[in-house]
Amino acid sequence: MPKSDLYFDDEDEGLARETSHPGFVALAADDFYYDVTDDFSPFGSDDGHDALSALQQWYRRNKSGRGIVRFMNGFLADWGLDVPWDRIRSDLDARTEWLDEDGLHERFFQGECRAIVATAFGQLKIAGRIDAQLLGLAKAALADQLWLNARARVKHPDWEYADQERARLEQMLAVLNQPALA
Repeated sequence: MPKSDLYFDDEDEGLARETSHPGFVALAADDFYYDVTDDFSPFGSDDGHDALSALQQWYRRNKSGRGIVRFMNGFLADWGLDVPWDRIRSDLDARTEWLDEDGLHERFFQGECRAIVATAFGQLKIAGRIDAQLLGLAKAALADQLWLNARARVKHPDWEYADQERARLEQMLAVLNQPALA
């Protein structure tokens, strides 16, 4: 992929439509996609912001974008959160048990989900496409976050941002389900 096909944010200006791939701008039209202070946006949480920053650095060195899932797995491994995806991805009881073992596990799980989603949206923002394997991982991560949202509603019925988070997660999932990305 030629350098001219990649879109990077200006360090002084930050996240902006003008420095985003037109395909991203068309699919992610809502303002929250460009809000780095919105914890429920792909790049607003610390995890999402760190993932986008690392991805931009990686793309500057790896213009083709090949190996993006390997890259993502590498930076997640560097975080050292040790989320046991092989055990909790398909077994809801194992997931619930793991989350209940330690108060930090939910934060780790949420953090890795946010980073996966940010990597997918970041690739769309930079290159105008999402790798098929990464797309599947991001959809699964959004489903996991929706499950965490439902879990939080039971544990914290007065959580004032529950509806806002769920709406944003559903909006992001709707973008990832667009036929143009398949």
